[in-house]
Amino acid sequence: MQGMQQQLLTIQEELNNKKSELEQAKEEQSHTQALLKVLQEQEINVLTVALVNQDRENNIEKRSQGLKSEKEALLIGIISTFLHVHPFGANIEYLWSYMQQLDSKISANEIEMLLMRLPRMFKQEFTGVGATLEKRWKLCAFEGIKTT
Repeated sequence: MQGMQQQLLTIQEELNNKKSELEQAKEEQSHTQALLKVLQEQEINVLTVALVNQDRENNIEKRSQGLKSEKEALLIGIISTFLHVHPFGANIEYLWSYMQQLDSKISANEIEMLLMRLPRMFKQEFTGVGATLEKRWKLCAFEGIKTT
């Protein structure tokens, strides 16, 4: 009888040890899954940041492309001269109304896209406060050549 009790105690001890091992394995699995999730999120964030940076670079390259035609070169010359005599800048509507006197088919959007493509020649500034806030374009080509 005493031998059977000893066997029962030994088996119960083994059972308790196995339960402890199982709990420890579950905790390790839970920890590993949490770590995996964190790493996957970091990987997604890294990929997202890389894609965003690539998109920004592509947009900058698209905006910084060279002139496409003689007409664009002519427009840039006229706009540069106009903005040179307006040192405090001019809004797009004022520029467009002046340019329409020379070319009735030109649009304000076309002018603005051209100005945006040449950030070393033209810069956009905001003036005023609140309801009087206004976007103005300025000629910045004489501020010195900036290297990238």
